[in-house]
Amino acid sequence: MTAPTIEPLTLSQVKRHCRVSIDDDDDLVTEDLIPAVRDRCELVTGRQLVEATWDLRLDSFPCDGTIDVPKPPLIAVVSVTYIDTAGATQTWAANQYQVDLPSGARSARGRIAPAYGVIWPSTRVQLNAVTVRFRAGYVPTTGIGTPDRTLVPALLRQALSRDAASLYAFREDLMADPRVTQVLPVPERAQQVYRSFKSYALAR
Repeated sequence: MTAPTIEPLTLSQVKRHCRVSIDDDDDLVTEDLIPAVRDRCELVTGRQLVEATWDLRLDSFPCDGTIDVPKPPLIAVVSVTYIDTAGATQTWAANQYQVDLPSGARSARGRIAPAYGVIWPSTRVQLNAVTVRFRAGYVPTTGIGTPDRTLVPALLRQALSRDAASLYAFREDLMADPRVTQVLPVPERAQQVYRSFKSYALAR
């Protein structure tokens, strides 16, 4: 995985939501709290908030149907590679498959299918024979200019801020051990929003 280069919330947004003006906890908010609420949101929703590159590994191509690409919204499929029956790594040419890129705040997962008249390649019978490398996220970071955090749906940004404020209330525990974010519950209202954005696959 290539991790996101920015976060969906800024330091000033979190401080404004928490009604904090002092700078004593800035490092804690930036380095621990904001990444933690992003992780918590992405875990519940199954989505990618800010662009990252992932590898989806499969033991084989599907016999029929499509490959569902997790962590919507899908920006692009970078490559599809596989181990052929002779044990060699091959890159499937992009003109041999088609990619569905659903859009919208609650977009479904992307899909990959062979192009018209093309069948799935044959692979060696082994674990992780197929690798789909893809870019996903509401906020692309590879373009020109400053990434636009407002591309993250407003409801999610509000829930993230609420979650951040809840964690900030336990900042002394966080300073002692940042792993405490793994056991502190997500506020119920934020949890409801996260669940409403839970990713899904399109009906086949």
